[in-house]
Amino acid sequence: MDITYILSQYPARSETFIAREMRELVRRGDDLTIARLRWSDTGSGMRVEDATVLGLHWNPIDWLLGLGWGLAKAPRVVLRIGRDIGTAATLSSLWWRLLVLALVALALGRSLRHQSPDHLRAHLLDSEAIVARWLSQLLGVPYSVTIHTLTTRFPPPLLRRTVEDASFCATISQETKHMVGALASQTLPVRLIRNGVRIPVCPSRSQRTSSRVQLLAVGRLIEKKGFDVLLNACSLLRSWIRPFQCTVIGDGPLRPSLEDQARQQGLTPFVTFHGAQPNEEVLRAIRRHDILAMPSRPTETGDRDGIPTVLIEAMAHGTFVVASAFAAIPELIVDGETGRLVPPGDPEALARALARAVDRPQEVARMRMRGRARIVRDFNLAREVGTLQTLIRSTTQ
Repeated sequence: MDITYILSQYPARSETFIAREMRELVRRGDDLTIARLRWSDTGSGMRVEDATVLGLHWNPIDWLLGLGWGLAKAPRVVLRIGRDIGTAATLSSLWWRLLVLALVALALGRSLRHQSPDHLRAHLLDSEAIVARWLSQLLGVPYSVTIHTLTTRFPPPLLRRTVEDASFCATISQETKHMVGALASQTLPVRLIRNGVRIPVCPSRSQRTSSRVQLLAVGRLIEKKGFDVLLNACSLLRSWIRPFQCTVIGDGPLRPSLEDQARQQGLTPFVTFHGAQPNEEVLRAIRRHDILAMPSRPTETGDRDGIPTVLIEAMAHGTFVVASAFAAIPELIVDGETGRLVPPGDPEALARALARAVDRPQEVARMRMRGRARIVRDFNLAREVGTLQTLIRSTTQ
């Protein structure tokens, strides 16, 4: 089966869950094409070796050819795309963004016209899903979308159309499934398909070489990840005389302010910022560290996590996790059973959970084992992608 994935960028360090899904579909015999909407801002990330990657379409000549092709092939669809653009305020920044996105979609449609994909796939209820819908109408091909959260910049009427016109929608959490049901104006079959990971047969953990507990935090350095909360918790741990070393992997706009915060709090000897790293390095770091901290929190703009993939990876490798009881994270971590949950934005609660993990290693060992068992049972990549593949194939019957 020929499946075309619409991706915002490729490769991307922060979307390993999509790359794993694509790799598993290739392993199961599907042919994959990757259509990128823009340049990669990292230049590196997980790649899918046997996939065909289309060229970028940010050339005005491509846009004009795509528009001409669309008007000749499906003028009513082009008019509907124009109405979709009109869901944003005329000449606003969002209106212009949608206009450019439409031109890219038309150019992609022209490029895909001879490839005859059987199915179009997108993750995230954002530009990728909107383009998948437009391409579906232009090419007469079904599309599906996996929704992680409903936080997005696009107008709700356009998002509603994108959800309702899909051959099927999947969500990674029950929380998001309920949100999608509330967004749609009609009852939709929404399937729960978790972000799965490959389960290591016998997870190997590096031997401790220091008396200090090794803390790890991974993610983009942006507000919703709560790294400033983690630094405040580390400051408390230091004042409570708990020996630790904290490694932060990730990059983003808040890195300068976070590094300045660490200096002001006297944490420079105890907290190290390593920048963004390939997934293989992240997995090695997970195996080397004792605890993964994920202090996610709400933001003023409503931006929020779903279930961070790094939490699933850590639990699969038997690493203890401490995270915020926020968004869909409680669907993964059961407090006191498979890890520890703390209120979001509360550095003292986070510090106490970390200190308790340091003080009670036997308790931690039991939760690590239960956490890994949880991933084996409910977040197995092969099983989740198998469910997805069955749904995709049903759309062409």
